[in-house]
Amino acid sequence: MNLYLPFNGRVKVTSPFGWRELNGQQDFHRGIDLVGIDDITVIAPCDGVIGTSTILDPKTDKTLTWQFGNYIRLDTDDNMHIFMCHLDSRAVKRGDFVKRGDTIGIMGNTGYSFGSHCHFEVRNASGESMNPAPLLGIPNVEGTYENKTETEDNMKDELKVNDSIPDEWAREAVEWATKNGIMYGDENGDLKLRASCTREQMIVFLYRLYNMLK
Repeated sequence: MNLYLPFNGRVKVTSPFGWRELNGQQDFHRGIDLVGIDDITVIAPCDGVIGTSTILDPKTDKTLTWQFGNYIRLDTDDNMHIFMCHLDSRAVKRGDFVKRGDTIGIMGNTGYSFGSHCHFEVRNASGESMNPAPLLGIPNVEGTYENKTETEDNMKDELKVNDSIPDEWAREAVEWATKNGIMYGDENGDLKLRASCTREQMIVFLYRLYNMLK
């Protein structure tokens, strides 16, 4: 699963995932602390459904989650839970479907927090916390990063295949398109689209191809 950093523009990692010293004590940090430099609006790192959107009161919440303060939990199709915590405010409610990049809140300093930031935590279906840095495409070290922009050149690099040994996804796509009458091989062995190919067939083909590349 690939995730976007939850801010537009530059993002600073102030506390990586793993063991750290907090207030003179060793503490295992189960997420990664992020600070929006250019924009403090917190955005959805992927598509999903809001599983929780609430603020916890340390006087009534007796679990460790009281530290989250004002937080949102985003649930994905593959049963991952993404927590974004210490928010100043929330722009979504439980049950809302969000797309990657949608506004979900504002960075803040609520709960057990020492400065405005977003505690970003990812848990798998078993409830275990995972290192989110590889999923975000950044190293697990302090520093400043930003989301990569998908340029046309990047897309070309991803789609590039060796002419003599095509990638598996390319072979499967061509076989499916040929079997379903979308493509055919001419007398020179070159693949071409059939003139009878409908827009609906092409949309289905492109959708399948897109899912193969995800």
